[in-house]
Amino acid sequence: MTKRFRWSRTLGHVPAGCEYFPSQAEMPADALATMEQRAYDYGESYDAYLATEDDREYFWSPGRRGVIGFVRWGRALNVLGGPLAAPDDQDELLDCFVKFAKQNRVTVNFIMITPTQAPVFRRHGFRISKCGEELFVLLQQVNWQGKDYQWLRRQENSCIRNGMRVEEIDPHDDSARYSSIILPQLREVNEEHLAGTLHGRELVFYEGRFTPAALNRRRLFVAWQADRIEAFVVCNPALGGDMWAIEIYRRRSDAPRGVIPYSMLQVMRQLKDEGVPYASLSSVPFLRCGPPVRNDDLRFQGACQFFWHSMNWLFDIRGIYHFKSRFRPVYREMSIATYPRSKLSSLISTLAVWPLYRVSPVRLVRHLNHYCRSRSGRAQLAKPQPRPERKIRHLRRTAASTA
Repeated sequence: MTKRFRWSRTLGHVPAGCEYFPSQAEMPADALATMEQRAYDYGESYDAYLATEDDREYFWSPGRRGVIGFVRWGRALNVLGGPLAAPDDQDELLDCFVKFAKQNRVTVNFIMITPTQAPVFRRHGFRISKCGEELFVLLQQVNWQGKDYQWLRRQENSCIRNGMRVEEIDPHDDSARYSSIILPQLREVNEEHLAGTLHGRELVFYEGRFTPAALNRRRLFVAWQADRIEAFVVCNPALGGDMWAIEIYRRRSDAPRGVIPYSMLQVMRQLKDEGVPYASLSSVPFLRCGPPVRNDDLRFQGACQFFWHSMNWLFDIRGIYHFKSRFRPVYREMSIATYPRSKLSSLISTLAVWPLYRVSPVRLVRHLNHYCRSRSGRAQLAKPQPRPERKIRHLRRTAASTA
């Protein structure tokens, strides 16, 4: 289990009929299975399935009709994604969770709230501010032809010429092959990738951890060159399988050029053939956050703009935006919902659970040197328009996913 700072004060006050578990280890097996099912069925964003990570604490509404997984920092409870409950049960879940927060005198931050979830949060007194945008490919409306997709097709053609192929791996299909051949290479690729990053480790909470021995319903796609794994992609489920989010992708340092966009494109082609409506490219934090609009928290919006314009050297947000924009996505605004009010300490907690600041000085110097040397090339990065080129608010479910 990933270790985190935890406020020593226990959350001992639980509303009648509700349940609270400080960890997955203390939650009954049937509740754990129900929580995973709720995340699969009712998650509405790329990060909702991260509630299944084993570093969360959990709050259940009566009858276990809904669940919220959160990480504590100080007096703040930080939740990634919205409430995991059927639409008709979300009001009750939030009402109980607000009582839970009041009784324990803590602040609540729901991060990455969708436009369709915002009204229920407003009804319960949350303050809402934009925190970024999630990017989607509408799979049934795209064929990746034409000038806009020339770059993607070049990466695809180059990888095909290099003998690359992408295969979906189900660990249960051939457990012997998976454990003896695939798993060691996956770990090798993952460790090599992380060793080359600024932080040298996974940035937990906002990003999923790669757990190849416990994928649950995540889907794993591997890019092969002969018998060698060059890269892999992991997709999180949402909307009962109507959306798959490309949330983790790793490559070897000497992998053929373009292997990640090639792999992502092959994943999308397969999802399209399966009839899946949406592929999420995850979020671009702080994208188009500002100037503040009515009811926005000025301090939070100022922090978002500061990170976008001044902190790219620490976390390459604009580089992430440039890469994902090559897929010509549609955009959905995402927000942070805070209760009872936004305070400086609660805003700090949303960054504290994302350990960007924990950087080795040696790695930081090396990273800054590389960043400065590549400054001229970075001038060519795509710049977001003041308004999204294509915008989406509501993701429709198919009949199968709502059955």
